[in-house]
This record gives sequence, structure tokens and C-alpha cells, in this order.
Amino acid sequence: MKNRTFSAPLGASLIVISSFFYASYGIWTKLLGNFFDGYTATVLRSILVVIILGSLAVLYRKFEPLHLKKNWIYIAGLFIASLFTWGPLYYAILFGGVGISLAVNYACIVIGTFFFAWIFASERFTKDKAYSAILGIIGLVLIFSPTFSSLAWLPIAAACLSGLSSGANNVFLKKVHYNPTQSTLVGWTSGIIANLLMAFVLGKSYPSFRFQIQWFYLLLFAIASVISSWFFVKGLKLIDAGAAGILGLLEIVFGVILGVVLFHEKPSLIALFGIALIIIAAAIPYSKDYNSKKGTLE
Repeated sequence: MKNRTFSAPLGASLIVISSFFYASYGIWTKLLGNFFDGYTATVLRSILVVIILGSLAVLYRKFEPLHLKKNWIYIAGLFIASLFTWGPLYYAILFGGVGISLAVNYACIVIGTFFFAWIFASERFTKDKAYSAILGIIGLVLIFSPTFSSLAWLPIAAACLSGLSSGANNVFLKKVHYNPTQSTLVGWTSGIIANLLMAFVLGKSYPSFRFQIQWFYLLLFAIASVISSWFFVKGLKLIDAGAAGILGLLEIVFGVILGVVLFHEKPSLIALFGIALIIIAAAIPYSKDYNSKKGTLE
């Protein structure tokens, strides 16, 4: 009972830590610039992640039998969701702007996680989850409100599709019957196959390796991806997917903080108020919905 009692705060804390490393994705993307295409960068980064995480899995003997009979539907779901995650978001950022695209994307991740968790994991959409989701979405709107004037509906729809796909991805990662390490490996391997297919269909090319600094940035990006994804999946195994989706909104908060520290960005008072709302939204499933008897966030 003691382990179950502490599983909720541990799971929530792991999601918060993963959100910080997810927030660093913007830094690595900015450093990579246009050296890679979105799909090729995702393929190469995913390969590096699988190599790093796979080596650790071998070292610590974390591999399990695949048991495809009971896991194939979730693995197939991961592959299908990966097809519609990066491509639409890349299009949205390119043609709709970073701010509004990310705001819509993260809002749809929360909505998608709630929806697919209800369909595939029978998770309840509680009143406190609803309050958290509403506060989080309002916070996102306030943070990215200056970009609303350049609203373009097709990129916004693409960002929404990407967010819903990411939400489905979260739920399938939770449902697959593996330990966190193997679940993370399966998720990244699905991403490799899906993005290879998309890169081939769209005729994307891969840059040659000539010791350019961008390859080193890509390696650091992959290391950050290993940390963020493993912590997220580990936390996801301990708490509801819906609660994890709300806590994941802290990525935006950490992203703004990193922008201030590293790039001397100055968020407006409205944006700071939006950050405060997201923190409050994340605190609700972290504390109020903690059930010490079940050891979950419901």
C-alpha cells in the first residue's frame, strides 16, 4: 500500500521533469535551423534515441517479450498516430506561426488525451480535470494572444490534428503492456518507421555528414529526447493519461522561462498571467485529485 500511496506524486513529478526537457526542444530546433528537414531530423533523432535507449536497455536487462497478441493494437496505434504528429505540426509552424500553432497544438493534446483515454483506457473525465483543462487552455490563449491577428485556418487545423494525434500517442504508450524503457523504445521505433515513410512519400533528402556542428546539436537533442520521453512514459504508467496531459502543459511555462534566460525574451504581463493560470491548472491534478488509497490521479 505504501508504494501505491506514493505512486501518484512520483508519477506527477516525473511528468513535470519531462516537461522541462520537452521545453528544451525549442532550443535544439533553433540551433539546428534549416540544416535538416523536419521529417529527416525526426528520423535521425529517433534513430539516435533508439540506439542510446536500446544500449541502456541491454545493459540493465530491460527488454521483455513483445507479446504481440495483446500489444499489436497499441503498437499499430502508435504508428498511425506518429504519421500525423510531426508533419502537420511542421506545416502549421511554417505557415501559421509558432505561437498560435503551439497554443492550438497543446490545447488539442490535452483534449485528445482526455478523449482517447476515455475510449481506450476507460478513464473518467472528472470535474477537477475539466477545471484544469479550461484554466490551461485560457493560459495558453493569454500567452500566445499577440499572434492571433495572423490567424490562418488551414495551419490551425493542422496543429489541431497534430495535437489530437499526440494525445492518442500518450494513451497508447500508457496502455502498451511493457516496462517504461521498452514502451519508450517501441514509441520511438514507431516514429522512425512513420517518419521514414512520410519523408519518402514527400521526397525529402538527408544532409551529408561533414562534421558540421548541427550533427552535434542533433546528438544533444537526442539525449534530451531520451530523458524527456523516458520520464514521461514512466510517469504515465503511474497516473491517469488525462492528468499527465494537463501536467504536460508546464512545457509551455518552462519554454517561456528558457526563452527569458537564454534568449533574453521579455514576456508581457498578460503572458505572465497566462503562465500563472497554467501552473494552477497543473497543480489541480497534482494535489486535489490525488487519491491516497488508489495511488492515482483521477
